[in-house]
Amino acid sequence: MKMQYGFKNTTNILLLVAVVFFSMNTFLSRTTVKELTELQQNIRHSSKTINLYQQIHVALLTAQANQREFYFTQNPLYLSEFNNAMDKINQSISTSNTLSFSEGSQSKLFSKLLSLIKQQQINMQNAVEKTQSNSPLPPVKSNEVQQGEIAIKELFSQLKDKEQTINSNLVDLLKKSSRESQNNFIISFLISFALIVGVFLLARVNIKSQIERQTEVEQQNQRLQKAVDERTKELSLFSEELTRSNRELEDFAFVASHDLQEPLRKIMAFGDRLDTQSDNLNDKQRDYLQRMRGAAARMSKLISDLLEFSRVSTRGKDFQKVELNLIFQDCIDDLNVLIEEAGTKITIEEMPTIDADPTQMQQLFFNLVANGIKFSQHESDPHVSISVHSTTQPEEIELEGLADWITITVKDNGIGFSQEYTDKIFAPFQRLHSRQQYKGTGIGLAICRRVVERHNGVIHAISEQANGAEFSVTLPAINFLNSIKQ
Repeated sequence: MKMQYGFKNTTNILLLVAVVFFSMNTFLSRTTVKELTELQQNIRHSSKTINLYQQIHVALLTAQANQREFYFTQNPLYLSEFNNAMDKINQSISTSNTLSFSEGSQSKLFSKLLSLIKQQQINMQNAVEKTQSNSPLPPVKSNEVQQGEIAIKELFSQLKDKEQTINSNLVDLLKKSSRESQNNFIISFLISFALIVGVFLLARVNIKSQIERQTEVEQQNQRLQKAVDERTKELSLFSEELTRSNRELEDFAFVASHDLQEPLRKIMAFGDRLDTQSDNLNDKQRDYLQRMRGAAARMSKLISDLLEFSRVSTRGKDFQKVELNLIFQDCIDDLNVLIEEAGTKITIEEMPTIDADPTQMQQLFFNLVANGIKFSQHESDPHVSISVHSTTQPEEIELEGLADWITITVKDNGIGFSQEYTDKIFAPFQRLHSRQQYKGTGIGLAICRRVVERHNGVIHAISEQANGAEFSVTLPAINFLNSIKQ
């Protein structure tokens, strides 16, 4: 696994280097192309400037020659050539206005040249006009004209030399840049080739490693599938055993509800007959008879409660929408006689609708409310309050898919109990008081806990001696995990 991780890491690094290299190479290539393009444009501009200097100089010399020939011969042909040369000079000067110079000295020299050329044009035009009007002209040029021609020639020479120097430097720079670009291309090609080869080799290694990993995963899947099949077989056997156990429990429940109850019913029936003839018995015999009948009744009640406790899981119904308001109303109706006898005040908040087994909800809250009434009946102002509030999923419940949790609290102001007995009271047949003080078999709260657990909830009790008791039942209102606790 470490080797596979190393291959993967190396491949990622190499790919990153390749991306960075190609990005830099692209940037350098674009920069080089831009520099070469600018150099070529500058060379073309320089060549165009040199040609323009040459055109102006040739046109000026042509104009001067034709002006002299026209002066001596007055041939119209020379006049026409003179005018054409003057037009070419003007066109070239107009074109020169679009030129830009890389050095300020060139711009000053060219401006000075244009000034002298314009002056020379004026002088030649005056000479042509005097020739046409047969006005006499001195045969020899003035010193001013000669100096102007010399100055123009020198300026042309200086401008050409400077522009040729610039052009030569640009050509050298272009050659240098071309060589560097060629070298960079060769280096880039070699590095790119090396990176491609490296990526290819690593890809082959990774493909081989991937095939090995795939083979290993398939082998692991086969082992896992084998383990799952074995576990499934074990669960099937466990399920069959659980089914058998539930069937035996159902058989026990049937025996408890029929066969075990039958002897008790006979004992109670014969006890009732003896009671009708109790006048023939002495006091001690009548006491024995009453104890026998009481024990038989308690035994019958214990069997009934045990049967009810076992059926919480085995006889539970599918969950459905249950209106808790109706459940509590039914509980109050069933407990109406006890409420009136004890003079207990019952207050109930508005209850929500939840997913639950309606029969078991009736069992749960009947037992809780009945306990509240029973253990507060000796108070001067017995009171049982039932409230509800939203809450979050308890930490004890690790199941997913349960939502809209609520906590329903049944609180009384009765005798209460010590907090150390919190766990004990939810065990079957556990009592904190004698039968003479409070009736019952001690199975009610055990049934409550089993019902709550079947509904994927929790139940807690908080109490202090002589300060009443508070039972909190936390359940999910949305509960699709039907009978997950069975």
